[in-house]
Amino acid sequence: MQLNLLFGLILDIIIIAVLKAIFRRRRPAVCSDMLTLGPDKFSFPSGHASRSAFILIFFTMLNPVSELLWMPILSWTLSVCLSRVLLSRHYILDVLGGMGVGVVEALLVGLLWIGENAASSIINYVTNDYLPGGEE
Repeated sequence: MQLNLLFGLILDIIIIAVLKAIFRRRRPAVCSDMLTLGPDKFSFPSGHASRSAFILIFFTMLNPVSELLWMPILSWTLSVCLSRVLLSRHYILDVLGGMGVGVVEALLVGLLWIGENAASSIINYVTNDYLPGGEE
């Protein structure tokens, strides 16, 4: 599960960076508040919105957590998306586009899901570490 989540988040960072470089849509008018300076000047699509939508789909459909956590995760996702517009960091379409990208990424991760045995083998190969009870 963790490897799939990591894969999805890294995929998201790459896809968002490529899309921002392609579309190059400027952010909304910058206010004079120094706290709103960001690492880039392009706004479409919203990386925050795509990651929060990806996490929502991941933990509710791909690797479901308890249904008691679904509402807090949904509330968090909507809060992140709304905050991007309220802070004037994105236009509404940037956020909706980001959410769409996040959903597509979640579907892609679901198609490319790495099983527990394969994930364990990959982690062992990368870290050269053996799990307890495994052969050395």
